[in-house]
Amino acid sequence: MILLESRGVKFRVQYPNAAAHEVELAGTILILGRDPSCDLVLNDVKCSRRHAVVEAGAQGLAIRDTGSANGVYVNGRKLERSALAEGDVVRLGDVELTVLPEHMPGTVVMGPGEAATRLRIAAEEARTETVPRPRPVTLTPKAPVEPHRPLTLTVLAILWMISVVLFPAAGLATARSQGGTTGVVAVALGVVLAAVSAGMAYGLWTRRAWARAAQITVAAVGLLLCPFTLASAAVIAYMLRPSTSAHFSGAAAAPAPPDAAELTFTAILMATVVLGAILAAGVAFFLRASTTSLPPR
Repeated sequence: MILLESRGVKFRVQYPNAAAHEVELAGTILILGRDPSCDLVLNDVKCSRRHAVVEAGAQGLAIRDTGSANGVYVNGRKLERSALAEGDVVRLGDVELTVLPEHMPGTVVMGPGEAATRLRIAAEEARTETVPRPRPVTLTPKAPVEPHRPLTLTVLAILWMISVVLFPAAGLATARSQGGTTGVVAVALGVVLAAVSAGMAYGLWTRRAWARAAQITVAAVGLLLCPFTLASAAVIAYMLRPSTSAHFSGAAAAPAPPDAAELTFTAILMATVVLGAILAAGVAFFLRASTTSLPPR
């Protein structure tokens, strides 16, 4: 048999932003927590269901943490177990309990099984509560697969990027050599063609649907330009391919290495562009030489 002093425990209970009130509890083992079955129910979300136990023994009152989530603070210090005296301030969560003067009505005889069982239940329930619950797993959707950009489209976009610089440069060169109204028109035309080139480069690089139609139209006009007739024909043949059209539909395609047909079109395009540039340079040189060789009137 165990002899425990039955004490009347008085607390001043202070919640945040609320008026304090006093409670008096009688017993040798008092359970404090959020659970409605506790001897002192604490309506605070930071308190555990079975937060702490106050025990009355021969040495006086003592408080013990039963495995709470946020701990027990006595006079500002976090303690697992502490004796309590009049005036001590206990903080459980956001609730402060101030120990008030007590009275001692007598002694209670309690069997060891009853005391041990009650303490074991409080400890087990508190331990169960403090076991971290598995957090829900949030599945992050995979980012959409970036459509594979064919090599020929990449080359076309780069050629248009180069044209952004070449057209204004050609306009300025013409303006320096011709001057007057012709020079002004040449510069303005160079700026307009540079803007068109920038739009075409963007459209082909990002595979916009309008860029395919625009490229076919530009290539059709290029058929009339003798130096770049072969290059324009190669571009039209490439753009009319079903596999090329699919890249402008907006559907995602898994990255894949260039196939034999893609490499062939790229090689033909590069060869015809280089040939066209050589022919254009030759024609320009011939015309300039012819002009300079004419005798003055």
